[in-house]
Parts: sequence; C-alpha cells; structure tokens
Amino acid sequence: MSTIISIASGKGGVGKTLVTSTLAISLQRHGYSVLAVDADMGLRNLDLMFGVQDEILYDAVDIIKQRCMPNNAILAISPGLDFLAASQKHTWEKIDASSYQYVLEDLAEQYDYVLLDCPPGRGQAYKKAVAIADYIFFVVEPTWTSMRDTSRVMQFCDKHKKFNYAILLNNFYQPSDTFVSVRTMLNMLDPEHLAGILPHSDVIQGAAQQGALLSVPESEPFFTSLHYTLDYIKKGTELPISELEALLPKAPDALLPQEGRDTPEEVTMVEEELELTKQNAEKKPAGLSLRQRRQESLSWRRYRR
Repeated sequence: MSTIISIASGKGGVGKTLVTSTLAISLQRHGYSVLAVDADMGLRNLDLMFGVQDEILYDAVDIIKQRCMPNNAILAISPGLDFLAASQKHTWEKIDASSYQYVLEDLAEQYDYVLLDCPPGRGQAYKKAVAIADYIFFVVEPTWTSMRDTSRVMQFCDKHKKFNYAILLNNFYQPSDTFVSVRTMLNMLDPEHLAGILPHSDVIQGAAQQGALLSVPESEPFFTSLHYTLDYIKKGTELPISELEALLPKAPDALLPQEGRDTPEEVTMVEEELELTKQNAEKKPAGLSLRQRRQESLSWRRYRR
C-alpha cells in the first residue's frame, strides 16, 4: 500500500516546496516510485523545482473535472518520479475536496510514496490537503517566528487527536548568534517525533532556482542528511542528532544585519509564550502509548481508503 506524506508548516517561506522536491528525488534514487503533488492551489511552485514550468498543460483540477485523463496531467520527471501540478486558477475554496482526495487516493495505488506540498498554516486549505495523509511533516526553519507557528500547529493537531505528525528541521546551521540552534529548537518545541535535520546548502538553493535539483549528487550534505529522513520514514528509527549536527555548515556572521536580528527581549517573549502554550495544551489521552496513538491515526486513514 502506498504511503502518503503531507509536507506542511506553520508559516510560509520555510522551504516546504524544497523539502518536498528533494525528498521525492531521494526516495526515487533509493528505488521507490514517487508521485510529487503540488497541493498549494492557486500558488503552485513545485514545478519550478523540477524545471517543468513550461511543460504543464493540465493539472489536478482538470482531472477532477474530467477534462483530461490522469496520465495527461502527470509529468514524468525521471524514471520512478512523477509530478502533478496544482491549479493556478482555482483556490481550495473553489475545489471539491472530496473529489480531489479521491483522485489522489486512486493515483496513490500506482506508487510507493505520494508527497503533498501543502498550503501553510492550519486553515481549511491545510485541513483539506492533509486529510488523507498517513504522515504529516511540519517543516521548521531556524527562526523564532517559525518556532512559534510550528508550536501552534502542533497544539492544533494534539487538540484534534491527530498524532501522525513529525517535525522536520530545514536550513539549519551550527550554533550561532544569528539563528536558532538545533538544540534550542528541539528543547522549545519538544517534539515526540523528529523526521530530519537538513543543513543550509548553497548548492541546493542554487539548483532549486535553476530547476536542476536532479543534477545534485548524493554526496551533497543535504542529501546525506535526507538519508536519515528516509530511514525514519521506512523504519521509524530515532535520529542520531549529533551525527546530523556534524553535517551543518557554519553560519556567516554577515548573513543578517545586526539590527535585523531578534533582540534578547523578543527572544524571551517567544520563549515564555511557547512555555505557556505547552502548559495550556490539551493533554494527550492517558493509557495509550505514543506508538498506539500514532497507529490509531494511521489505521483510521487507511480505513478511509
């Protein structure tokens, strides 16, 4: 049975699309068949990562409205890796979510993995995009705003008893005064599941801008870090944080102007808010282990199929 993974986030601009595309490439390179789906209706960008923006004739909405067959809308990026575009004309408010979900679940039978590049936040668009996901990865960048918004979506999931999520740290550096460190982020968010720690990479960023991610070799530290994420997906193994931290680059001091950095007062305010959020969060049901709660979420999604 195919595994559907939604790549989401508390806020925009944290690298969801980059993570979706590189994770799809990494899975394909390891012998899995993958369908990468842009689920950010009206604001698609995943096509740019694969360099196929000029090849799109049909999208997911065209399949729903039976304007084309699925194979007309699906683009082959590389053997074992396909792509389905989001509509640029229709937003989620104008799309029948049930029909969209039915199309994806039907297509999923042809692949080992389906990756959904989802809208940010926790609104209706997010809910519709992650409804059929077996797992949700919340992408977090090394900033206080990303940390706070991620804490909110984690609280939202716990409140609604959706425990099939994990945190995926992206674009991180070694500890510095400029960005939030891995250890600080994990200490503040205190996630039950960590799906990966991905380093900042000028090579990856440059290739993404050129739509040439497929040309980046596996030896690039970013893809090396993704290997651990693949192990997590396949086996649910706990990540070796120290090994992943060793792959992180040093943060250049000149990357952000001093006046643009968070002041100590702002940092303290966010820390206090996150701690209050933890204290006020609804407690998870007693009597069930984390594995049991997660399995219940997964079983419900597979029952729907």
